Amino acid sequence: MRDLTLPDPHRNPRVAVFCGAAAPTDAVYVSAAVAVGTHLAEHGVHVVYGGSRLGMMGALADSALAAGAQVTGIIPRSLHVPRIVHPGLTTLVTVPDMTVRKARLLEGADAILALPGGFGTLDELAAAWASAAHQEHARPIGLLNTAGFYDPLLTFLNGAATAGFLAHHPHLRLENLAVVDADPASLVDALIARAAPPPAACRTLASRQAST
Repeated sequence: MRDLTLPDPHRNPRVAVFCGAAAPTDAVYVSAAVAVGTHLAEHGVHVVYGGSRLGMMGALADSALAAGAQVTGIIPRSLHVPRIVHPGLTTLVTVPDMTVRKARLLEGADAILALPGGFGTLDELAAAWASAAHQEHARPIGLLNTAGFYDPLLTFLNGAATAGFLAHHPHLRLENLAVVDADPASLVDALIARAAPPPAACRTLASRQAST
């Protein structure tokens, strides 16, 4: 049965954040993750991320929590061990595997933000873009391009578009899917401003209920 629950217009915006759990070799990446967490909290954002205490994930969660944000972690059962899982989150959800984690990260999210990361981050990002290409969601996707980290990926996407591999998605506009900025504050500001509104069906039903 399809979930017809209306979105709560009074709830805090929710942003799903993809990022790595490894410790990067350059501290500039960790500093960027800290700045993102702080700015998301300042916007009153409910942060949803992978649930780890390590690397970029830990830096993001710690800074968001310190600045007063609600932070929900979604972690696979295989990674729910003390040395990995964050002990201080607002909410921690344990799921069976990585596939379910990807789906749960996006549940109720108004926007998606990808920080520098590895295989997991790339996997989550590709899945989000593929879903958007098939019009399964309209959430904006932000890329924190710290030190030009995402330049090669942007080159790939532009190359794919030029070569015609995205031609069967005529509604797809890369400039709409990828909000790119190296500055954490500017990126968060832009992403929140473009956060996807509730689905049209939900808005219509909500307006009808308000008028009765």
